Amino acid sequence: MRDENGYRVMDTEWHRITCFNGLGKTVAEHCEKGMKVLVHGRIHYTKWIDSMGNDRYGCEIIAEKVDFLSRPKSAENENPELVDRDDEIPF
Repeated sequence: MRDENGYRVMDTEWHRITCFNGLGKTVAEHCEKGMKVLVHGRIHYTKWIDSMGNDRYGCEIIAEKVDFLSRPKSAENENPELVDRDDEIPF
């Protein structure tokens, strides 16, 4: 989609992701707001009637796998430890 000046418009879409069991624990421990993640899973749709009698619909992604594509903001400022792995090369 482009705006009236011809510039490309980039909209953000937010999705509700549900993680169960060990995956949920891992995400809770290692994921922070603003991190980029790749989620593999299935879409689950729900329908319910609210207190006013209106039909409501929901959609969530049930995660089967989550890959972390970025580091937490708190870890980006830290210097990674340099490890000399020359000892591990067999000759």
